[in-house]
Amino acid sequence: MMQGFMLGIASGMACLTYCAPVLVPVLLGEGKNVQQNYVILGQFLGGRLGGYLLFALLAWAAGFPLSGLQDREVVFGVVYMVLALFLAYYGLSNHRALCAGQFLEQRPIKRISNWPPAIPLVFGFLSGINLCPPFLLAFTEAADKAAVWQSLFVFFTFFLGTSLYFLPIPLLGAFNRFDALQKVGKLAAILVAVYYLYTGIIMIAGGVIIS
Repeated sequence: MMQGFMLGIASGMACLTYCAPVLVPVLLGEGKNVQQNYVILGQFLGGRLGGYLLFALLAWAAGFPLSGLQDREVVFGVVYMVLALFLAYYGLSNHRALCAGQFLEQRPIKRISNWPPAIPLVFGFLSGINLCPPFLLAFTEAADKAAVWQSLFVFFTFFLGTSLYFLPIPLLGAFNRFDALQKVGKLAAILVAVYYLYTGIIMIAGGVIIS
């Protein structure tokens, strides 16, 4: 029952390669210290776990493997474009990410003006359903399970294994005194948004042509 964890350990670096371009700009853009960065990382990983479990549950309930999803390219292309929009929003605005506690303490009107309340949570969720090789490997393993709890457990342990590689990233907070890095983080978010937007358009166009 530890296949997911071992798979996560084995493919963690590849997973980090896909997720770091989303996480690092946020950490730099927020300009937080190391401890605060770990809070942001917790939000990001929580959203990522939610994306894993939700997609695994929906796929299991529908009774199809990912490789058999005819409109797979279109589905993930849309995910890429949504992620690009959130990244562009973050990079172009003066928005500061709020933790869940800060968001709930605000008045309802102010909550609306500060939506989304936890940018890292949203980014983590969208990254969790990103079409990357580690995700496909975990899905293949989970698709072979007969019970839904087994499929979810595969993704949960896969999440634990890959998350170990993210633990050093919040140490970027040691450089939070350099204000220029916050601008670099915002600019990086915009550049990554352009990449994901382009990738999403290509995937959707390819999926439409194939279907």
